[in-house]
Amino acid sequence: MKKHLFLFLLTTFLMLGGQLVRAQNETTASINGLVADAGGPIAGASVIAVHEPSGTRYATSTRSDGRYNIPAMRIGGPYSITVSFVGYKSNTDRIEKLALSQNATLNVKLSEDANNLSEVTVTATQSKVFNSGRTGAAQNISRTAIQNLPTLNRSFTDFVKLTPQFSVQFGSPSFAGRSNVGNNFTVDGALFNNAFGLQGTIGSQTGSQPINMDAFEEINVNIAPYDIRQSGFTGAAINAVTKSGTNEFQGTLNSYFRNQDLVNDYNYAGLKAPVTNFNLKGYGLTLGGPIIKNKLFFFLSGELERRTDPGTGFVASRDGSTGPNVSQVKAENLDALSTYLQGLGYNPGPYQNYALNTRSDKLSAKVDYNIDDKNTLSLKYFYFRSYKDILPSNSGAPANNRQPSRQGLPFQSAGYGINNNMDNLNLEFRTRISNTISNQLTVGFNNMNDFRESKGGKPFPLVDIMNSDGTSSTAFGYEPFTAFNTLKTKVYQVTDNLNIYAGRHEITLGFNYEGYRTLNGFAPNYYGAYSFKSLDDFYSSAKNGVSNAANYSIQYSVMPDGSFPYAKTQSNIYGLYVQDAFTISDQFKLTAGLRADLTDISSSSTLRNENVENLSFVNGEKIDVSRYPKTAILWSPRLGFNWNVNNEGKTQVRGGTGLFTGRPPLVWISNQSSNNGVQFGSESIANPTNRPFTPDVDAYRNVNKSTASSNTAYNLAVTAPDFKFMQVWRSNLAVDQKLPGGINGTIEALYSKDINSVYFRNVNLNTNDSSPLVGADNRPVYKSSRIYGPGTPTPAKPNISDAIVMTNTNKGYSLSLTGTLSKEFKGGFFATAGYTYTDSRSVNDGGTIAQSMWRDRQVSGDPNSDAMSYSTYMVKSRFIASLVYRKEYFNHLGTTVSMFYQLQDGLRYSYTYGGDLNNDGLKGNDLIYVPRNKSEIILVPEITDKTTDLRTPDQIWAQLDSYISQDNYLNKRRGTYAQRNGLVGNMVGTLDLRIAQDLFTSVSNKKHSLQITFDVFNFGNLLNKTWGVPKFANRANGLLNYKGIDPLTNKPSFSFPYMDATNASPMVNSFSSSIDETARWRMQFGVKYRFN
Repeated sequence: MKKHLFLFLLTTFLMLGGQLVRAQNETTASINGLVADAGGPIAGASVIAVHEPSGTRYATSTRSDGRYNIPAMRIGGPYSITVSFVGYKSNTDRIEKLALSQNATLNVKLSEDANNLSEVTVTATQSKVFNSGRTGAAQNISRTAIQNLPTLNRSFTDFVKLTPQFSVQFGSPSFAGRSNVGNNFTVDGALFNNAFGLQGTIGSQTGSQPINMDAFEEINVNIAPYDIRQSGFTGAAINAVTKSGTNEFQGTLNSYFRNQDLVNDYNYAGLKAPVTNFNLKGYGLTLGGPIIKNKLFFFLSGELERRTDPGTGFVASRDGSTGPNVSQVKAENLDALSTYLQGLGYNPGPYQNYALNTRSDKLSAKVDYNIDDKNTLSLKYFYFRSYKDILPSNSGAPANNRQPSRQGLPFQSAGYGINNNMDNLNLEFRTRISNTISNQLTVGFNNMNDFRESKGGKPFPLVDIMNSDGTSSTAFGYEPFTAFNTLKTKVYQVTDNLNIYAGRHEITLGFNYEGYRTLNGFAPNYYGAYSFKSLDDFYSSAKNGVSNAANYSIQYSVMPDGSFPYAKTQSNIYGLYVQDAFTISDQFKLTAGLRADLTDISSSSTLRNENVENLSFVNGEKIDVSRYPKTAILWSPRLGFNWNVNNEGKTQVRGGTGLFTGRPPLVWISNQSSNNGVQFGSESIANPTNRPFTPDVDAYRNVNKSTASSNTAYNLAVTAPDFKFMQVWRSNLAVDQKLPGGINGTIEALYSKDINSVYFRNVNLNTNDSSPLVGADNRPVYKSSRIYGPGTPTPAKPNISDAIVMTNTNKGYSLSLTGTLSKEFKGGFFATAGYTYTDSRSVNDGGTIAQSMWRDRQVSGDPNSDAMSYSTYMVKSRFIASLVYRKEYFNHLGTTVSMFYQLQDGLRYSYTYGGDLNNDGLKGNDLIYVPRNKSEIILVPEITDKTTDLRTPDQIWAQLDSYISQDNYLNKRRGTYAQRNGLVGNMVGTLDLRIAQDLFTSVSNKKHSLQITFDVFNFGNLLNKTWGVPKFANRANGLLNYKGIDPLTNKPSFSFPYMDATNASPMVNSFSSSIDETARWRMQFGVKYRFN
């Protein structure tokens, strides 16, 4: 009923609103003001603004109260604004630049002079900091910053880190301690999110960026915008605008280069880690100019990037070969195996001396059309193709490692290649109907295609061959997660607002639609997977038909027609909103808005599982895998204000409060279609007696094949019927102050409270059937890890590994306190410094698979509870400073020095036990209890088939007690449980530096310049090898191993494993220095030719 009512209101709005209008995510700027004379406001005065580089003309007239508004203007400048009225001197003001989303105020006072009608010209300065449009926390990244700051990855992440509340985890940016899945990224108003959520941003699986950074004009990061038009996020809205053509032809050609010689070979504290050879080259271009002067413009941007890395630095063992990179597997055995497999018609590829290739191609094209002084049209297209070779997954591998090592070498065929591709088309139409009404329309379509391909080509079973100690000797065949692994995502968007200007009110009526369609394929071991204890066992099976594999696994379709069961999901979001931006006085502006978003989720691939529908899970809960959440309407009221204290433009108080609605990654919803027990069947047999090796991937597909109704083993993922999209209540208060020397200072507080956050429960765990541990640690221990588990499963009572329900919680918050100083110099150059303190707590920090998001959340109590702890994305303290400074000399030379420095806390870790202490079926997720003294823990030696531990319990306690004492966090937690993400790495300061040298001259009134750039990342490490080195936890996961219940005391017993069992060295320090690339200085050279 709610859906039908909402759609009726939507249709009515569109009929009344007439035309589609302004974009949800700003791509423009605007000006407003009052025209008056000595006697008061002037009605009907002409206001004409001209963007000088392009000749784009905007015309309006003042209303009856003398006020005017010119919306949807090109960002940049300079602008000349001419105000005229019969009998008055005309007045021309010049604004050097309008920033993205800026609403500049330009008040004009005309002088009446019938005898002298000469023009008055004034140059006006418009501040990005002090303007009535600012309310909540935001950061503008200018063209100057984008062009000049050092960038290693040529990624927008390298620039949005200028936001004080920024942090980066898993390669994607997050803000104010919030998960990065809550971000919304747009380019020219078009949605640029990885909506499905398998990757943080588009192209991150291939380590690529979808757009040439030289194409960007500006980037805005909005964390708390109280403009009701901005939605779709609970983290931050990142809005970028690309450059447009002007009346002058302008362009660039550039190249950049990096290899192993430009990265420090790590050699510190006895650790050596030389850099493996790699080569990265990039080539880019931009070109813009007029098609028809003052009327039609184009802008093109392209970039190619190629990188090669060695597949492995290890080599197979040959007679007489020695060294740390020599694997124990013999070359003659691998060569003979390759020959044998080629005889079967399968080429496994090389096992050494092969390359991993990465490539990306990107192109953007933009056409701007000035139809007349009231109507403009902009069409944009973005093309992106990227690919990356990846080594085989370690999941399910012998000893959890299938990649090259001292123990073994996989063939290249066991790896895979990943493709991230995108085509994005976006149309924007802007019109000013009258001096009181304006429109803007954005229509967009984004087509993303991500898929894998096997390095071995044709289908072939995966084969793992083990060494005598159970480690991997080699592997070949189809990588276990690659078959049919594809993701197709289509995103449709329409956004419109109607702006009505009435006196001091700017009223907005708006509509936004986002439609998502996804098709996802995922089926581990779809072509079958064998593991053999030795190479001889494999030959015996393959040549003689002996069924001697250690394990055989296969997954298959149980669809009636045998087709592969892709998960198809669709989601629609319809938004309606109204807002009034009320300029109460020249000093105070109040913005109030209300937004309603209707969310609708469905799937065309969901089937009923009647066997599951008849089951009762914990607390009698029922599951229906064919039903998605009910349609819901989410309300977002917001209130923002801006107060120009004393009306002097020196002190500004701003802020607001309100609800923000985001969208969950669609993979969380798609999990229901993929994990319903009626699309796939599987078998996994240890020591099978009737599964000899065969290269035929379908040989055992139909043996003992189950059907949808006869499946007896699977896992489940469902969404709660009352599930709602994510929402936070966010409040902001800030003071901006002009300080001596042209410095702007800001103090800002930002608080977010979760209203609808997301977390996951396993309803197949009977949390009601438990008993407490005996001793100081009295957490619950479950009688069984599954309600419906192994034994003798039947279709009516299947073996369900887990049944995960995605639901909501209102627990979670974040608090950020920020202080910044900034100063701008002539030419747009600047210096900034800032500090942010953040406290962020969450229940769920995100992921891609429902089972892992429940399984990987560390707990000390009920694993189904929505217990809060520190967010993975929380950086408690962060200090940043940046500088861009340029000096020109000798008429033809210029030098630019730019830097970015940050000092911040390290990564967060959780101290957990190895093993399954609480019997919830999961290993490694139980947070440790930190003993006060020896009486609170029973310690035993760590004895395995590979290690010998001769320590006594007293000796073990002495070592453990010493370890706890040196760890400030653990020492404070004595007598209680460690917290999820409670341990924090050391603060690390890094300085990135760029020096750019220009040689320029003018030919035919055009400036030509050649620029050489030299970037050094982690510059401090170049000066001192101990600087800029982060530390990682030595063994937070599995600090202690659970060894079972002590029969004498009925208390749990634990071991405290050696740090180095071979040399009987105990754990003495929490952290060790990192040896990865971020701990080293790195350099990059570039060259750019520019004409303008």
